[in-house]
Amino acid sequence: MHHLSDKEKILTNEQNITYYDRIANSYDQLMEQDDSNKLIRQKVKAKFLSYVQAGQVLDFGGGTGIDLEWLSANNYKIFFCEPSVSMREKAMQYNNNILHYNDIVFLDTAQTDFTGWGKVPPFSEQVDAILSNFAVINNIQDIELLFKHLALVIKPGGHFMIVFLDLSFKKKLGLNRRSAIQSFIFRTTFIMYVWHHEHKQTVFVHPEKKIKKASAPYFRYCSAEVLGGFGFKLMHLRRK
Repeated sequence: MHHLSDKEKILTNEQNITYYDRIANSYDQLMEQDDSNKLIRQKVKAKFLSYVQAGQVLDFGGGTGIDLEWLSANNYKIFFCEPSVSMREKAMQYNNNILHYNDIVFLDTAQTDFTGWGKVPPFSEQVDAILSNFAVINNIQDIELLFKHLALVIKPGGHFMIVFLDLSFKKKLGLNRRSAIQSFIFRTTFIMYVWHHEHKQTVFVHPEKKIKKASAPYFRYCSAEVLGGFGFKLMHLRRK
């Protein structure tokens, strides 16, 4: 099995950001084409609102800002973290032109790199909750470091809602047979690739057990639920 070196991790991260830069202008249209995406967001919204009534929220991997509509409508102070400049600019335009919501901080490119948060926090406050919607975690290989650094910016007892890919073995076989077999035998992360013209996205489908283990030093596991038959799960954690 091939484990990425630190240099390869950086390159993969840059490739994934470039991928989202390239699809930014068509991302919202792609999402709207599939009604299941709206249903997933509705379920995530309902769950989030049932646990987080007020306070400060980190929208981690916020994309083009689709969730900003309901986050702003519920008067949270929002820290918006999106490493793709083009996606982030779409979110900022959405806020400037339509939402006109003042209580939002768009993190700049340097601040969005969670790998550096151990040395330089992205903001001075600690948030009450983190939302990581639509498989943001599946763009990140080093989820141990992710949970360690996200734990730095959330208050004890704070809620963390994560939506991650949950693919069947049959589905994995059709996407990357070799990685599917390896991940099945060794219970490791399944890796697949998505292309947009010449730009490649590397997707890491982490087993639920691995996500639980990586988060366990910092977060208490509350629940995980399948979101319809759409290939996603919603996990609820709380900061220890």
